[in-house]
Amino acid sequence: QHNAQMVEHAVQQANALEGRASTLSSAVESFRLQQGTADEAVALVQRAVAMRAGTSRDQFLRTITDKSQPFHDRDMYVFALDRAGTYLAFGGNPAKVGTRVQDIPGIAGDQLVQDIVTQAERGPGWVEYDINNPATGTVQTKMSFVRMVDDVYLGCGVYKNLAARA
Repeated sequence: QHNAQMVEHAVQQANALEGRASTLSSAVESFRLQQGTADEAVALVQRAVAMRAGTSRDQFLRTITDKSQPFHDRDMYVFALDRAGTYLAFGGNPAKVGTRVQDIPGIAGDQLVQDIVTQAERGPGWVEYDINNPATGTVQTKMSFVRMVDDVYLGCGVYKNLAARA
């Protein structure tokens, strides 16, 4: 008799806990992190690659840069570089096109371009570098997923501390 009561009590508690968990899940399902994750960066690059299949190289680069297109999200943006490190496209920010990675303050630009070129020519993968985070004003480690598309080095980066937790 006592065991049956204990089991019944445990079942009631489990059902109540399940109800609270469901309520909590519903409450947070629309939450969105302020910073992007590694999976989201890869997805942005894959979206750009898929778009390239149906357009010319020039239109591809213009579309990536176009603010109305889905190639930038929160702190993430798809970028396209030439072998020398010049931005050919920059998700949502046309002012960056024509600038060079080497000219970004506080970054080892030559090394970063070399790392991007080496990784992308080997195959899709990640490169890491330290960069000043404009949102916080501090130097943080960032990692960018990079790959080749035609003669373009395509990528998207996320701050590593958050990406590692995601």
